[in-house]
Amino acid sequence: MKNTMIRRLLAGILGTAALAAGAAEPVIDLSAKTEKLVAFQEPGKFCGWPANEGIWSWGDEILVGFELRDYLKSSKTHSADYSKPGRCVLARSLDGGRSWKLETPETFNRPEYIGDASRNDRQERPPRKLAEPLDFRAPGFAMKLRGTMFYTSADRGRNWDGPFRLEIAGVDRLLMSRTDYIVEGPHSCMIFTSALKSDGKSGRSLAARTDDGGLSWKLVAWLTGEPELGVKNSFSIMSSTVKLPDGTFVTALRERRNKKKWIDIRRSEDGGRTWDKAATPSEMAWNPPSLIRLADGRLCLTYCDRRKPYSLRARLSRDGGRSWGPVLILRQDAASWDMGYVRSVQRPDGKVVTLCYYTTAELEPQHIAATIWNPEEL
Repeated sequence: MKNTMIRRLLAGILGTAALAAGAAEPVIDLSAKTEKLVAFQEPGKFCGWPANEGIWSWGDEILVGFELRDYLKSSKTHSADYSKPGRCVLARSLDGGRSWKLETPETFNRPEYIGDASRNDRQERPPRKLAEPLDFRAPGFAMKLRGTMFYTSADRGRNWDGPFRLEIAGVDRLLMSRTDYIVEGPHSCMIFTSALKSDGKSGRSLAARTDDGGLSWKLVAWLTGEPELGVKNSFSIMSSTVKLPDGTFVTALRERRNKKKWIDIRRSEDGGRTWDKAATPSEMAWNPPSLIRLADGRLCLTYCDRRKPYSLRARLSRDGGRSWGPVLILRQDAASWDMGYVRSVQRPDGKVVTLCYYTTAELEPQHIAATIWNPEEL
């Protein structure tokens, strides 16, 4: 307890010093203390975008999805060869993120892309309507949202059923969904996704709900007002959401208006029907955020910054997302801006496992990196 208090006092002193020096945000470099591992890499292959494919955990068992393509080095776009088909795969750890094994279930469809139909690979199985209600609280249950579809698993992601059509009453132009859901009962679940704006461009975040096991979904609310129309790259998408013990929903959103990019935190205290902005923990985040609730009640936000020096970062909140502590640098050794799309989970021992796609001078092709760190020391 005494050591923890000393560390927290030191963090506050360092943060105050950074502010006094004129820094926009207090910063603490933890990169020397984090454990940096490779969850998956393959020579000649590009691994990317875990935030697109989802993460699930059961104690020390962690499952993360990502995309695998041939590597084609580029400084202007992603270093992936889009002339050849890619595939969605999974990596599983049974020891809290220290070792990983690749899994390639046949029931995972190939990836879809936002706003660029030319990159869509042929769908091997057309989506179908869900015929029987799901039990969201069944042991081993997992769900993946992707595009206008969803997939389910009853055995911790070893086998998947689907794809099923994702249709939300009141939403006629659903955008490419990512996995963000909160189970509220055996047949009740909230999902957080996005739809095209009224000008037909990406995108605006929303909350939807089912109370019949996924047979039907209804719009609960839009999380934000409609981002500006007619503005290039104007969107509010890729939510990452938690539910607090008092029922409050807190979500982190990827925001962009032309060249301005940031992360917004929004809260709902009425079951998701209305949402209020709470904070902006990053003014220039070029990546979707990952938000989790720690066992001690704090919120933990992880994300990547694609500005030099390219870094993996975290921030902690003690008041449900209204205010945020210093920027925590988890690692800062990336060789390219082509990295990020973070997902994080907390292990039973309190440590956080943060996964993203990454590239370094020593391991050039983009790989899936696992960074293990301890928020309980802060």
